[in-house]
Amino acid sequence: MKRALLLEDYVEWSILMETAIKLAFGPLEIQLATSIKGANALLDRYPFDLAVLDLNLPDGSGIEVLERIGRDQPDTHCVVATVSDDDDSLFSSLRSGACGYLLKSEPPAMLAEHLKGMLSGQPPLSPAMATRIIAHFSEAPRPDNQLSELLTAREREVLKLIARGASRKQIARELEISIYTANDHVKAIYKKLNVKSRVEATRVALDGGLAY
Repeated sequence: MKRALLLEDYVEWSILMETAIKLAFGPLEIQLATSIKGANALLDRYPFDLAVLDLNLPDGSGIEVLERIGRDQPDTHCVVATVSDDDDSLFSSLRSGACGYLLKSEPPAMLAEHLKGMLSGQPPLSPAMATRIIAHFSEAPRPDNQLSELLTAREREVLKLIARGASRKQIARELEISIYTANDHVKAIYKKLNVKSRVEATRVALDGGLAY
């Protein structure tokens, strides 16, 4: 991690999240935005490895920034950090491309541990949020043979790598294909499975026996 975007309008929370980010990844450049407008201005100027985003900003929702990053910087790891612990906020964030969801009520050291897990492919999730996700997806598991019917052999390979936490660049390198081809495969998989985030795709892979 070399550069992170932090979207947070309260000073106390921004200090807490900066502390957690540095504890997780060591010295790195953190660009702070306090509004949607400010975040967009920074995205116009810089590529980011990590984006840690609040949801409730003075001029809109952090979901807007999530969606823009998904379009313009798809390899950026996006994590929502908020005080909102409701299902609507959680699943809206995941559908919009967040790879993690953290509650700012946790101590900085614990938040740092969640963030650091990304380096080994673990989605950064506060325990209460992880429980909600597991409960949600365990209600309707997808039949194992359905993935074979929906996806090509190559797409199943890509889905396995997504579930292991691989970025699109890593997928391209692992399968010896171009980044453009990897992007096309990921888009096709998301469309066929009717998912919008890495977390949802990973859940499908687990249900279908492609990941463990």
